[in-house]
Amino acid sequence: MHICLITIETNSMKLIKSFFTILIAASMASAQQSLTSDLLEKSAIRFSLNSEGQLEGDAREQWLQWIGDNQYIGMAEVHNSAQLSLFTKALLNTLDEKGFEHFVMEMGPNTAAILQETTANFEQAPANIKKINQAYGKKSSYRTPLVFANKIEDAVFLQEAAKLGFTLWGIDQEYDGSYTMLLDDIYKRSSNRDGSFTSAYEKARSTFNKVLYKKKYCEYLSNKEINNFFSMIEDEDLIKVIEDIRMSWDIYCKHTQGGSNQLRANYMKKNFDSYTSTHGKDAKVFLKMGNVHMTHGTSPFGVNDMGKHITEISKKEDKGFLIMRELISYRNGKSNIGKSGWKSVTMLLELGRKDQWTVVDLRPFREKVASGELTTNNKYAFELNSYDLLIIPPDDQYPKINY
Repeated sequence: MHICLITIETNSMKLIKSFFTILIAASMASAQQSLTSDLLEKSAIRFSLNSEGQLEGDAREQWLQWIGDNQYIGMAEVHNSAQLSLFTKALLNTLDEKGFEHFVMEMGPNTAAILQETTANFEQAPANIKKINQAYGKKSSYRTPLVFANKIEDAVFLQEAAKLGFTLWGIDQEYDGSYTMLLDDIYKRSSNRDGSFTSAYEKARSTFNKVLYKKKYCEYLSNKEINNFFSMIEDEDLIKVIEDIRMSWDIYCKHTQGGSNQLRANYMKKNFDSYTSTHGKDAKVFLKMGNVHMTHGTSPFGVNDMGKHITEISKKEDKGFLIMRELISYRNGKSNIGKSGWKSVTMLLELGRKDQWTVVDLRPFREKVASGELTTNNKYAFELNSYDLLIIPPDDQYPKINY
């Protein structure tokens, strides 16, 4: 009889526990909220740049607070945003106050070196950038030797970077518009000066001009004239330039054949680590790259990209990494809401204003979704987990070519 009583009590306890579990679950379900633009709006901060294109007052203090003690700051940009280029000038000035000295751009390391030299005299930076674009670019088709540094608005932040003494890091492949420029640079810097060398250079250059922009990257790798000129280079620093160019062609070649974007990401990570090794692990670095490259986790394309790489480094070495995610609500006075390519982030676009910058710290919302206090769909969950700050410019425009 005693054993039966124990069995009955145990079953009763199970029933009671189940009852309370149901009550708690029901209570949590009723307490849950869906993430909405109204909730995000309550945390939105808005500001404007002053007449000199700088942050000031409360806005500057807020940005200094966001930057904090982070060692890495990433801008996950929408390419061809004139407003973002102007904001980058203000941000660089604020980052300088926090001890940042290095600026990563989405261009090749050798192009970045040329750009660094071109902007050394910061007062002449816009004019010097324009000269290079005029010499090697094609205005009608937006082909440029200085990718992501070829717009008038870009020259604004590059001039500020030069003025503040930032070191430019180019970690990407050498862009297809840069090869003639790089070839000329190799020739000018080479210690080889005999007649056959000059002839080989002229043939290689002629080959570039004939097939440039025709997406024949695989042919570059085996081209007789190009390889003949490259084989005559003896200077170690120039041999490294050639290796970078060939690696860029290999990346482009594999991409045209349906290859993975992971090869390109791996190359960027290798270059970033090389710069870090040169400048020290305590180097404070700002990165301005496309939003698909700057995510805390795997990219939207399923690539282990730069953002994930730096996130892993920052966690391992206990160094902060803040990522800003740009979205554009208005361009040329018209809303992007409902337009192709923007529909999945409608809730976020609704926060934008035509006349002010908008910033929302996404991290508290990330924590609430993780705890179950807030619910949202997979797309917005990805945004919350991938980025820390949402930044939306006022009415944006396409930047103007600096030719």
